[in-house]
Amino acid sequence: MRLFTAQLFLLLAVVLGQLPAQAQVKLDGQVRDARTQKPLAYASVFLANTTYGTTTDSTGHFQLAGLPGGRYEFMVSYVGYLLYTKTVDLQQAATVVASLEPAPAQLGEVVVRPTKNRPGDFQKFMRQFLGNSTLSRQCRIENPQDVVVVFDEKRQELFAVAPHNLQVINQALGYRITYHNFDFKVYYRANRCEFVSAPRFEELKSTDAKQQRRWEENRRLAYAGSFPHFLRSVLDQRVEEEGFLVRAMVSEPNSAQAQARVAAAGDSLAQVLTPEPGVLTRIYKQPLSAAQIRSVDAKSGRVKLKYPYDGLQVTYQNERPDAVYAAHMAILRRNQMMESAEKRWAAKSQTALGRQVAYESTLEVSALQLLGPEAWILPTGHLTNPLSIKVDGYWGFEKEGEALPLDYTPPPLLK
Repeated sequence: MRLFTAQLFLLLAVVLGQLPAQAQVKLDGQVRDARTQKPLAYASVFLANTTYGTTTDSTGHFQLAGLPGGRYEFMVSYVGYLLYTKTVDLQQAATVVASLEPAPAQLGEVVVRPTKNRPGDFQKFMRQFLGNSTLSRQCRIENPQDVVVVFDEKRQELFAVAPHNLQVINQALGYRITYHNFDFKVYYRANRCEFVSAPRFEELKSTDAKQQRRWEENRRLAYAGSFPHFLRSVLDQRVEEEGFLVRAMVSEPNSAQAQARVAAAGDSLAQVLTPEPGVLTRIYKQPLSAAQIRSVDAKSGRVKLKYPYDGLQVTYQNERPDAVYAAHMAILRRNQMMESAEKRWAAKSQTALGRQVAYESTLEVSALQLLGPEAWILPTGHLTNPLSIKVDGYWGFEKEGEALPLDYTPPPLLK
């Protein structure tokens, strides 16, 4: 069974806000008890997936100033109350009165369990949630006792929930992240991971200038070649300039006709893969431009991923991959080559099924597949519906341990 994180993909299914470069606006208001209308002091107020947040004062009032205009998911968290959520479109200053409903008394019962999480199950969860990269290894969960992890060995499924919230300290990137409504699932047999939450990012503070520079450099490294970086390059039509090589992938059942199409394609193919039994995938050499993989809505100007292929292979060429990933791929490639050689020997033939991948060097190679006809892109370099795509390869290896907030502004990338 392959349990390495590169074999899975991660979807952060929350409503993501648009943060275009427009005039800054202010959001203020008050947080109250929905039943008594009494103000709630020191409630946590934030815009999901960003570093924009504050707490209410002693009268329940709050103010968030200097916000880029756009669409956000406004949230309020307070002990003993249900999480409040409201979509706000901030084109000008706005006021919100948030009325929070008390949490049902039985809500606390869901965290009661007769025994602690099994260590092996919890480690599986950590690998799939935070990841195993160099940066991810510098993360820790502050409240592991509040996370309920269950691994169903028979069904090969892992589930993790945090009924209150899950708190992560990312010492590599310099963030404290609180995940509200945390719900995490891994389906090993389907090779799929689903993640639903509403995170709040808070920047860690340090008086050490060197530490601050390390955080800024690690954030730049985490962003470079990431999926949001790729989507922003598609928006800006700078795919090649930003270091991405995009190629078309065409998959079909393996058959004599499929083999004939491989032979007919000749040197136009970069690779021929068998990603799973009975499937043959052709990857074409000719690079694709942003214009060939995107479409623009004439009325709104919004951009979406749309292309006539089964998928895209995306290679980031401006940096070397993480050492952990490179080591795993070296082992995987060696095993595949040995298996291929054994099959050829058994068949007494020097011709393998299709062509094998060229394994001379390890690159940051990812695969992207639309799960519907299109996927709309936000100005932040995220998707309006993360469940509209599937990613694999290097992007699947990069987990929450390398996640950045939506309002992160990347510096000019080094080449």
